[in-house]
Amino acid sequence: MATNKQRDRVLIVDDDPEIRLMLREQVLSKDRFEVFEAKDGPDGLARIRTAAPDLIVLDLVMPGLSGSDFLVAIKSQGYTGPIIVATKRGNEAMAIDAFRLGATDYLTKPLREAEVLRAIEHGLAEVRLRRDRNNLTEKLQQSNGELQARLKELTTLSAIGKSLTTVFDAQQLFQQVLEAAIQMAEADHATLLLLDESTNRLILRTGKNLTLVMQERLGEPVTDELATLVMSSGQPLTVAGDNLQRFRVSADLLAVVYAPLNLKGKSIGVLTVGNHRKRRVFDEGILPVLGVLADYAAIGIANARLFNALEGRARAMERAYEELQARDRSRGKLIENVMALHNPLVTLLNDLKRITTTSSSALPPSLTKHLADLQKMVTALMQAVDEAKR
Repeated sequence: MATNKQRDRVLIVDDDPEIRLMLREQVLSKDRFEVFEAKDGPDGLARIRTAAPDLIVLDLVMPGLSGSDFLVAIKSQGYTGPIIVATKRGNEAMAIDAFRLGATDYLTKPLREAEVLRAIEHGLAEVRLRRDRNNLTEKLQQSNGELQARLKELTTLSAIGKSLTTVFDAQQLFQQVLEAAIQMAEADHATLLLLDESTNRLILRTGKNLTLVMQERLGEPVTDELATLVMSSGQPLTVAGDNLQRFRVSADLLAVVYAPLNLKGKSIGVLTVGNHRKRRVFDEGILPVLGVLADYAAIGIANARLFNALEGRARAMERAYEELQARDRSRGKLIENVMALHNPLVTLLNDLKRITTTSSSALPPSLTKHLADLQKMVTALMQAVDEAKR
C-alpha cells in the first residue's frame, strides 16, 4: 500500500466528466492516490509527459483520437506502466484489440467502484513492487557508496597515522596533514593554527590553497572565536552560511570545519578546512574523521618537537665534547712543553749553584733572587703538571 510520502499517480483519460468525477472522488482517495485528468486523447498525451503517471485508466471510445490510437501513441512515448481500458458491455472485441496494443486490464461500463478499485490495486501491485525494488537498490547503492567512502577514509587515516608518527620534519608533517584534510573533506583549503605558549595566542602556522588575504597573515597571531571555542570544548565543529558570519570570519567562506589538536587532555592548536570556491556545506559525518586526523597531527607535532629538542641537545653535547677534546689536546701539548722545559731548567739551576759554590766571585744579588724565583716557578709548574696527569 502506498504511503503518504509517495502516493500512486493515476491518470484518467475519459471524455465523460461524470466518470472522471466519480473515479476521483469515490474511488481514488487523496491520501493514497495523486489523480490527474484528461478530457480526450491529445490532452491525455500531454498529461503523460507532465505527470508521469504510474497507471492509466483509459476510455476506449472517445471523439477524435480513439482509445486504440491513444495506445499506439503512448507506446511510442515509451510509457510502460499498466493501462486499464474501459468500454461498454458488448464491445469486448475492442478490449481484445486493446490488449494487443498494450492494455493490461479492462472494465465494462457502467463502472462499479469496487471493481475499479480492485483493478487499479491489481495493476499497481507490480508498479509498487518495482518501485520498492528500485528504492531498495538505490538505498543499497547509497549505503555501499557510504561504506566505500568510510573504508577509504579509514584506510587513509591508517596510512596517515603510520606516516605522521614517523615524520620528524615539521614542514613535511604539516603538508601531509593539510593534503589529507582537503582530500577527505573535499574542501577548498586547509589551515593549521598552533598555540604559542609564550603569548597564549593562536598563530596561523601554515596552510594549503589559501586565499591571498590568508597568505598575508601566515606566521601572524589570529583572533578566531570559533577556534577558541573548539579548543575549549575539545570537540570538532562545522559552521556554515549565516551562522558563520556571526563569528566575523572571512565573508568569502561558505562553510568551515574546526577540529582541535588534542594532546593529553589539552588542545595545542586547531585544524581547519573551508569552502570558498565550492558552494557546498560540510556533512556532519566529516567531523569524527577530521577529529581523528587532528589527533594524529597533534601526536606528530609533539613527536617532531621532541625530536627537534633531542636533536638540539645532541648537537650541544657534540659541541661540548669537541671543545673538551680541544682543551685536552691543548693541555697535553702544554704538558709536553713543560716537560721539555723542565730538564733544561733543572740543569741550568744546578750549574748555577755549582758555579756559585766553586767560584770565588759571587753572583749579583738580583740574579740570585731571579734564580730563586725561577726555581719556585719550576717547582709549582711541575706540581700542576703532576695534578693534570692524574
